[in-house]
Amino acid sequence: MFTRNRNFGFGRRSGSTLIELMITITIFSVVAIMSTVGLMNTMQSTKRIQSQVFLYTEAQALMDQLARAVERNTIDYEAYYDREVQGNDGWGTETYGYYAQAFYDPGTGGPDTDGPYTSVGDYGAYCSGSLVYPDDCDSPDFSQLDLDTGQHPFDGYSGSEAAEDMNAFCDESRDGTANCEEVEHYVVKELILINGAGDERLVFAQEAFDSSEADYHISKVLLTGTDTDSDGVVDEWVCASDYPCAGDTPDEADLTDGDGAADAELMPITPSAVDVEEFYIYIAPTEDPYRAFAEEEAQVQPQATIVLTVSLSDDYSGGILGEPMSITIQRTVSTGVYSEISSYE
Repeated sequence: MFTRNRNFGFGRRSGSTLIELMITITIFSVVAIMSTVGLMNTMQSTKRIQSQVFLYTEAQALMDQLARAVERNTIDYEAYYDREVQGNDGWGTETYGYYAQAFYDPGTGGPDTDGPYTSVGDYGAYCSGSLVYPDDCDSPDFSQLDLDTGQHPFDGYSGSEAAEDMNAFCDESRDGTANCEEVEHYVVKELILINGAGDERLVFAQEAFDSSEADYHISKVLLTGTDTDSDGVVDEWVCASDYPCAGDTPDEADLTDGDGAADAELMPITPSAVDVEEFYIYIAPTEDPYRAFAEEEAQVQPQATIVLTVSLSDDYSGGILGEPMSITIQRTVSTGVYSEISSYE
């Protein structure tokens, strides 16, 4: 018997309905979007990692440069005394030698109106009849020559402060608030170094990119010293010839002009892609151990602990996923000069 095929020889019609096609397109779109988002996230993560590596590399390179400078020089206590205690705002040390003078006892005699002992009153007969010690000494009393006390300030006059009331960064008698005795180290915002010969001063400080002070980098300047009166001690400091400020002396105002200013004085040493958010240095001890040989707490080779926090500058941080990144590193470096730097005779 034969069975009749109800399909009359035709198979079932194959193909996709409109609904099936829409479902397929939707699934494909979702997969494509997820893949694109995943790829973008991967690219962003890669960019962030590369930025972190860049920041870390630049921070370490800067730290290496600063560390080498410390290792080849020593802390310029005269410059810090001029700025922190005397209150001058440049790096030309208008009172160069005052710090060293404070370790010498000139005896008992006339007042000093142009030196580190202005508030002391009667200080010595070394320069009889002179108002300026020691620059105008014509007839010194050789029976009362200066004595190197090894402590700061000298004690040899009535009502003298104790040595712990004064150091290269702090003077209780001037501000009436600081407790110098408790200061084992001092935090400064600039690194000031001097070479072993005492005729080259190197300054590192934060300088604004421009007058908006949105980003900062580290700039440096080298000052050379000259003995203008031929007494064997440097008494004038100006910028080295290969710096923008050649023949001049920069001050704090130059740190906010920006390196793009027409009268820029310092030389930037960090790239424009890096913003140096924090730059500070712990200086220890607070006295020059080669001057303050009678102060027990000062008998440590000078060292600087440098702390840096860097991030990407505003112009280079766009498109980075997540919170703005920053990296903080620090290093302690001992100075490499093992002798006294002459700044007063």
